[in-house]
Amino acid sequence: MRYVKQIQELPRRALADFIAANVRTLLEDEALAALKNPYVTPQICQLIAQSHRLTGFYSVRLRLVEHRATPQAHAVKFVHYLHWPDMVRLSVDVRIAAPVRRAIDTQLLLRVDKLTLGEKIASAKRCGLALIKVFLFDRDPDVFASLLVNQRVREEDLVLIAGSERATAEKLQLLAADRKWSCRYAVRKALVLNPLTPRSVAASQLRFLTARDLHQIHRNPRTSVYLRRCIERLRPALAAMAFSLI
Repeated sequence: MRYVKQIQELPRRALADFIAANVRTLLEDEALAALKNPYVTPQICQLIAQSHRLTGFYSVRLRLVEHRATPQAHAVKFVHYLHWPDMVRLSVDVRIAAPVRRAIDTQLLLRVDKLTLGEKIASAKRCGLALIKVFLFDRDPDVFASLLVNQRVREEDLVLIAGSERATAEKLQLLAADRKWSCRYAVRKALVLNPLTPRSVAASQLRFLTARDLHQIHRNPRTSVYLRRCIERLRPALAAMAFSLI
């Protein structure tokens, strides 16, 4: 352990000389110590990345992907060998070079269909945009519920699902009950406009909409009779107008 700490603290030139002389015999913890050294260079990362023996260790491959000094060709190559939780974590790490994160997103999308429900639920809480777009339309409402607590979910993502024909009544209910998102005007309006939204849920949103939007919703042929009557009770003028057109 003491020797490993010394490697981690070697000066720039001493570190370069040490790796050049010992890369063929480095142990796993020694390679990791070198990669933690603040003076590590792309050349050092490349030497380690080119060692099949060292990159046989998962921890070394992972650290090479994480390190900004690793030449991108090597980092992208090692992405293919990472475990799912590490890929999800790295996909949202802004310290990772953008091309490497794109490679990670590609691998995530290729593997997402093989996940268990538990893995989807855990990933939905912290994934990036690439997986958010997939999980929005996942059939299981528990995945959507986890997605609602993800800090990277945007209002536009939820407006998309709120207005989609692929949404389920259970998802729309979850969205309408969410404290953070249910108060967003665009979400409220999308919930009202979607015929799949349970009518009690849609009706509960009406009082928050503007008179102009209520008028347009009232005139929309897709709006149910039930919602029209609810709007007319909120806006008697609309009821009078509707009656005059009979």
